[in-house]
Amino acid sequence: MFAAMTEGLKANFPVVIPYVGIFLRDHWDQVTNQPWWTIHVWDIPARLRVEEDLQRKLDLDWVPCGMCPSREWRENHGVETLGDSVFLMDTLSGERKEIWREPISGTRIPIDKESLIKSLKDVDKQIVITKEEDLTQSGRLDYARTMVENFGSEKFICSSIGTPYWIALDHYFGFKGMMINLFRKPQLVERVLEKITACTVEELRAYAKAGVDGIWIEECLGSADVISLAHFERFALPYVKVVISEIRRLKMKSIYYPCGDVRDRLEPMIEAGPDCISLEESKKGFEIDIAWVHRVVAGRTCILGNLDAVGVLQNGTRTELEKEIRRQLNVGREFGRFIMSLGSPVTPGTPLPRVREYVNIVRRESANI
Repeated sequence: MFAAMTEGLKANFPVVIPYVGIFLRDHWDQVTNQPWWTIHVWDIPARLRVEEDLQRKLDLDWVPCGMCPSREWRENHGVETLGDSVFLMDTLSGERKEIWREPISGTRIPIDKESLIKSLKDVDKQIVITKEEDLTQSGRLDYARTMVENFGSEKFICSSIGTPYWIALDHYFGFKGMMINLFRKPQLVERVLEKITACTVEELRAYAKAGVDGIWIEECLGSADVISLAHFERFALPYVKVVISEIRRLKMKSIYYPCGDVRDRLEPMIEAGPDCISLEESKKGFEIDIAWVHRVVAGRTCILGNLDAVGVLQNGTRTELEKEIRRQLNVGREFGRFIMSLGSPVTPGTPLPRVREYVNIVRRESANI
């Protein structure tokens, strides 16, 4: 992974899938015999066994990690089953809360939420910066450390964050509120973005201290079909640049994943300096061909493949899957800064053996110079 991100490779390219957590949600019983509620109680040894099961089944080149609840919270919570019902128990208060398994494909998450920030006085009330040392001392990096300790010598350990723009929209303004405030209260939006960026920097420092190798940076609803290039360059890009710069200063690698149509903004995205760029596959009325991405990037950063998760991985024949993998690998070979991936998460309708077939084909085809 590091070689692909830096000097480049001629063969044996890494292979990954994005959003491993979504894959686990939709394929849990194909991956592991650990109970589904493991993800709710944050039993770290049990979660480690899940990751070990996943790696035995798929043999990916990265392992995801993230923040977990504090050590105090984990010590004081457990699971109790009663018939078919599962309850999260607070052992201190005795409170019992029923929990349910998230359905395959997940649940609908509304993006048009009530705005939590309507004026400058709301900013400091709603957005509180937690320092790196407090995050570390509380135990919120314990899961990340466990992944580093158990897989770090062989796998790329990667955590995920949202860009300040995406966090501001998703957590604080909602979609409608964000769109309105970009025009009516741009200074308020900028103050929120500055505060979120400061929070993100502290999280990055905590991840670096835990030994994480890289950060997946997700940018949603900042594409050409949602906001103008001028708005993107004012409200999204400057803060992404700060995040990427901090990741580099901390000697981690950055993987920038801007969703949607990026045809008019790929160049400034590359100029922001990410170590890697990962894009969606062609869909929803826009086209992102890996050969076009390759021509624009021209070796300036590592490209993650964008194999079609539906048309090829889920629905394509083996011959079609091999052909598209071979095509993308051949594009990546010119500069060598290439990692095979998908443009979107693995779908619920794609069985685990098919994903392993994808991995095996990449291993075989990329070994051939």
